[in-house]
Order: sequence, then structure tokens, then C-alpha cells
Amino acid sequence: MGVARNSVVNIRSNPRHSAELATQALLGMPLKVLKKEGSWYLIQTPEDYISWIDAGGIQLMTDAELEEWKQTEKIIYLNNFGFSYSDRSTDSQVISDLVMGNVLKMISENGNYYEVEYPDGRNAFVRKNEAMLFNVWKTMTKPTQETLVTTSKQLMGIPYLWGGTSSKGVDCSGFTKTIYLMNGKIIPRDASQQVFAGEFVDDSKDFESLQPGDLIFFGTPATADRSRRVVHVGMWIGNNEFIHSSGRVRISSVDPNAPNFDEFNVNRYLESRRYIEKNEGNVIEVSDMFN
Repeated sequence: MGVARNSVVNIRSNPRHSAELATQALLGMPLKVLKKEGSWYLIQTPEDYISWIDAGGIQLMTDAELEEWKQTEKIIYLNNFGFSYSDRSTDSQVISDLVMGNVLKMISENGNYYEVEYPDGRNAFVRKNEAMLFNVWKTMTKPTQETLVTTSKQLMGIPYLWGGTSSKGVDCSGFTKTIYLMNGKIIPRDASQQVFAGEFVDDSKDFESLQPGDLIFFGTPATADRSRRVVHVGMWIGNNEFIHSSGRVRISSVDPNAPNFDEFNVNRYLESRRYIEKNEGNVIEVSDMFN
């Protein structure tokens, strides 16, 4: 067993740095180790995604150590980007960068700072106005139309990154995954998996039936010769618009008269699905990572 120990940990399709970036894990995320090959570990993420992580990204733990990590009081980082420091001052030495969704063990509350501990034992200070006690956050956080739209717009302009699932860079499904993560839900990793979760809403371009927070999928329909292929996903935000990662996080419209009309994606629309209060298809609570 282990825990991600850097702000963002790259997880690759094969045990080498030149391999495709498959996904990413965030600091504090528990990871199940399946096997070791050289300096690489085959791991399983909380949403059951299996791929390879290098030794520098994971803090190995015994079952007892992992249980202690899960049960201890923690904080969750809420800003897009930031830093932890060696002392209670932003003028002190930086310990590491931080991104939205990072989780750290809380040692104490110290003025305007949380004193925290990393999975590998490093100590640092994080500004209170950039984070929240995890137990408080999990009780007050749930996906609603309003909170999902707010979170999605907080990531506007973030660059597209194949395999990215953090506020440093996201691919299309990594973006929708991050939106829901910061609203208390872990959803499947890839668009081709997300389309089988939640509740079906529409597959006939009846966009009036959609609600903010619905995931909207694109690709090629099934034919006599081939199965359906889902290649892109975004999130409906209302007013005939959806937000998605395409080059960067941006807002597009399905309205032909709108200046941001996305004819390309409208023409390859497949279906939409609703995740709010729908846990079908490997959708779990973020807090379940630590149970």
C-alpha cells in the first residue's frame, strides 16, 4: 500500500518515463500497490484505475501506517495552486507546491496557518484561507448545479494535458473528474467509462432536457461495422452552453447563433448523463478513500 506524496503524481501506461501519461494522483491519495518492477509500482487508484507510478511519487506504507494516515485529522487544499512553507510566513522556505484537492495530515492550527505533515514525514505550514479541515469539508460539500458550475469556471483557461487530472492541466475527462472530486465525488477516469455511470438523460440533442452538472459526451455512433466510440466529454452549465477541456478549459455553445457555437462537437454529440445524486457506475464519495 502507499500514498501519493507529491502535489501531482504522474501515472503511466507502462513502467518507464517515456510511456503515455495515463492519469494522475493527487497528494494524500491512498494507492493500492499490486506489484513492483524495478523502480516502478503497478498501482490501483480509488476509482480502480490500474497503471504505473515511479518510486518518487509514492510513499510506501504498511497496513498499519496506511490505516493511521486514513484515520488522522487532515486538511484539503482548495485553491487552484499554492505552496506550503517551512514556517508561518510566505517569506519562509517553500516546502512544495500544492494544487486543488491535495490532502495533508494536520498537526495543529497555528494562527493563520495549519501545521501539516506529508505522507513521507515532511512538515510544513499551509495558509488557512487556502484550505479546510477535511472532516468539515466533507460534511458541507456535495455536488449541486450551482457548486459544479462554480468549480468548473474556477478552472477556466487551464491548459489541456493528455492524462491530466489536476489544476496544472487536464484532459477532457480529467476535467470533469476534477470538478466532481472537488464536490465530494470520485467518478470514473475516462470518458468511455464515465458514459456508463450516472443516469441517462438524452441522446437526441434535446438540450432543453439537460441540467447544469450533466455530463455531455461526444464521439462516433455505432454502425454495422463498428461499436460506438466515446472520445470527448464536457459538462453542461446551462444557457445552451457546456464547459470542456479542448486546448484549454473553455465554454462552448450548442446554439448556432452564439459566437462560441461549437459546430464540430454538436455534430458528434452522443448522449448526456446526470451524476447529481446518482451513484450508479463506480461513483464513490471522496471520503470513502479514507475509510
